Amino acid sequence: MLIDVRNIDGKPVDFSFDENVDINLPSGVTGARVSVRGNVCRRDNSLYIVKGNIDAVLAPQCDRCLKPFELSISVELDEVYGEEPDEDGEIWLVSDKTIDLKPAVSADIVLALPMRLLCREDCKGLCPKCGHDLNEGDCGCDRGYVNPQFEKLLNMFDDQK
Repeated sequence: MLIDVRNIDGKPVDFSFDENVDINLPSGVTGARVSVRGNVCRRDNSLYIVKGNIDAVLAPQCDRCLKPFELSISVELDEVYGEEPDEDGEIWLVSDKTIDLKPAVSADIVLALPMRLLCREDCKGLCPKCGHDLNEGDCGCDRGYVNPQFEKLLNMFDDQK
């Protein structure tokens, strides 16, 4: 996802990329099929404005049942690139008159992800005792076990009524 900016002046120049990108998720790195479409234009002498849309299809693991699933995400791309670093870190650097979109695209995708990656909203997860996938049915384990060290905490709120 490289854009050569040597011949870009005040008029927007369109670009389009379809690539696989590695996305760093808390559960591990996952590959994403990413489609980026937009345009880039030059502002001032050393600033470039990149605007467009990102469509990505990821294959993360569900946070509850650990099964892989497919997740589609659409994100708006709106980034500023410059030839000199800024103090706030809000401007991505142009290297050798080339804009590399991959770091910004990866960051935008990660920021657009939900807090919990679930294969479906009603995912039941795994049994904490035996590890059986509860979406496939009950495992028969007795999950009513209470640690004796915490029994008094269970009764604490009954006394306040």
